Amino acid sequence: MKMVNTVELKNRTNALLRQVGRGEAVIVTRRGKPVAALTRLTDADLEEFVLRYTSRVAADGGATAPGQPAAPSKYRYMSVPAPFGTIFVAYGPNGPLMVSQANSPAAFEREAERVLGSGPVADPEPPADLRAEVMHAIRDHAPYRGPVDLSLVPPFERAVLQALRRIPPGQVRTYGEIARTLGKPSAARAVGTACARNPLPLLIPCHRVVRSDGKLGGYSLRGGVALKRQLLEAEGALALLPLGR
Repeated sequence: MKMVNTVELKNRTNALLRQVGRGEAVIVTRRGKPVAALTRLTDADLEEFVLRYTSRVAADGGATAPGQPAAPSKYRYMSVPAPFGTIFVAYGPNGPLMVSQANSPAAFEREAERVLGSGPVADPEPPADLRAEVMHAIRDHAPYRGPVDLSLVPPFERAVLQALRRIPPGQVRTYGEIARTLGKPSAARAVGTACARNPLPLLIPCHRVVRSDGKLGGYSLRGGVALKRQLLEAEGALALLPLGR
């Protein structure tokens, strides 16, 4: 039997369906609580699930009784002012794992809960070194050199994002160049998809990846291509693109 959260279900749908096809029971959880099963459970499956779930609850400090406050979230977030609006950054013990330009803290919390499977809480005193690194990257276009948490990202997309971290400010790469760097020269479109799904824009500089015809391509943060152009211009990289941009 396998237990997965909603984020793992989204990112690993095909692999999980193959496991289901082989007869393995898959339980889906949301915020640590079971919400669905991908297969019909036998009595033995149910017994195994109850044992594993109660063990997990015990390891997490026990179940929350009705009327009692929920267990503390494992994620925190902070907001950082930028020239193009407020940036929200969610992080956990292994570093930042989500960046967004939401309309408000409440909107970011809802978005983060959908993406991470667990809602972050505002950190009134974020770690000083983390905040300094994040602000330096966002406001000064400097490389973010701290650790990042890509545990929720599929393997190929994770490899793409790690390659993007090596692009210095003031330079650009094409989607095809990144694909060739990874030893998959025909995977330019998949590289573009990984950039579009980048959970850490600005900290992982997907804005420095462009199309081979010199056009900018898309950008996931609010502001889209216009913001991507603004960032590249601030870094002095627009001049490196062909005139056809």
